[in-house]
Amino acid sequence: MEDSVSYGFAILVGFSLSAACGMRIFAPLAIVSIATHFGWVNLGGGFAWIGSMPAVVCFAFACVVEILGMLIPWLDHVLDVAGAPVAAVAGTVVMASQLAGTAGMDTSSVPQWVTWAMAAVVGGGVATGVHAAAGTLRIGSTTVSGGLLNPIFAIVETLSSFILAGLAVLLPIVAVIVAIVMVISLGAIALAVLQWRKRLGAAKTVVAAS
Repeated sequence: MEDSVSYGFAILVGFSLSAACGMRIFAPLAIVSIATHFGWVNLGGGFAWIGSMPAVVCFAFACVVEILGMLIPWLDHVLDVAGAPVAAVAGTVVMASQLAGTAGMDTSSVPQWVTWAMAAVVGGGVATGVHAAAGTLRIGSTTVSGGLLNPIFAIVETLSSFILAGLAVLLPIVAVIVAIVMVISLGAIALAVLQWRKRLGAAKTVVAAS
């Protein structure tokens, strides 16, 4: 029973990190890598490499490059399109790392295919969904401001990703609550933006026809 509760909690923490990956791919990986390196979290199941110094350097460098790229409007769009599959992979990895050894629980009896299937479906799915929703909001921002508000939107995304990933390491219960609220809110806003753009397109068609 205790292991089942721990495994369920690991899924929720992985959910939080995966959501953070949907906003900034490498920020959560960098935070988890640093936290593992200094022994603040213990990753099992062969994921200790995430805390190695080469991994810390690589993830930190990739995080900096990603953040700087997001501040340039045209590069922001390129990274957004190219980042969807990478976000899915990142979400899968952080979810699998949590399932493999969160809170030191024993997962030796859990088949590897179950762990990776859960990681791909939940972790990869959440990261992809958040990434898509954020992309929809970015398109709405571009439509309204001509891209002028995109750097501000990028900064908000970056801070949200760092905060959520940091909470997942330091205050996991809070991170889970924040992640659930954020994902639901982001999805609702993205849906509203899609409906608004659809109505706007319909209105332009009517005007053009007349």
